[in-house]
Amino acid sequence: MRKLLTALVITIATTAPACAQSMDGFGRHLADLINRYREVHGLAPLTITQDLVTIATVHSTDMAVRRRLTHEGFNERYNRTGSRICVENVGWNYPTAESLLEGWRHSPDHHRNLLEPKVSRMGIAADARYVTFFACG
Repeated sequence: MRKLLTALVITIATTAPACAQSMDGFGRHLADLINRYREVHGLAPLTITQDLVTIATVHSTDMAVRRRLTHEGFNERYNRTGSRICVENVGWNYPTAESLLEGWRHSPDHHRNLLEPKVSRMGIAADARYVTFFACG
């Protein structure tokens, strides 16, 4: 079984508002695992926000339709947030949230994104086993 990962980060100087939201079971579970992992490393948990969930959902759906793991369009997603920093991890074909987090933890770029201290909010979405974690400051 092939499992793929890719990570991206970009920083620019601006600001953005946050708002509350809910996610599906997989996304909520992955968010909880990410927050526990961040807390173990002395970082604040990330707040789930509807704007970032929407951005992650559109990207995961696009990857699923195209059957391609990619960061294409990251700059457009980033620009929609108005944030000064955003990070993105994507993955495909992981059977559980735990195995996906484990894959990200063992990849230097993904690990750095998970523990980025300047992000404070996140959105997670999965479609046909294509997963997007999108977090911004």
